[in-house]
Amino acid sequence: MAQAPSVADRIHRVYSDLLEESVQRFLESLGKLNRAYLSAVEEKVLTLLESEYSNR
Repeated sequence: MAQAPSVADRIHRVYSDLLEESVQRFLESLGKLNRAYLSAVEEKVLTLLESEYSNR
């Protein structure tokens, strides 16, 4: 069974210097969390960012 990508892997795939500063800061703050999971709201926002920026 394939393992789900880690939070760090997901952030790395979305992060770019071309993103808006607020999006960059949000992703950076997620990367600094001292836990291996996201809250429900964090998960929703990261999922939205992945769908928005995956084709760039």
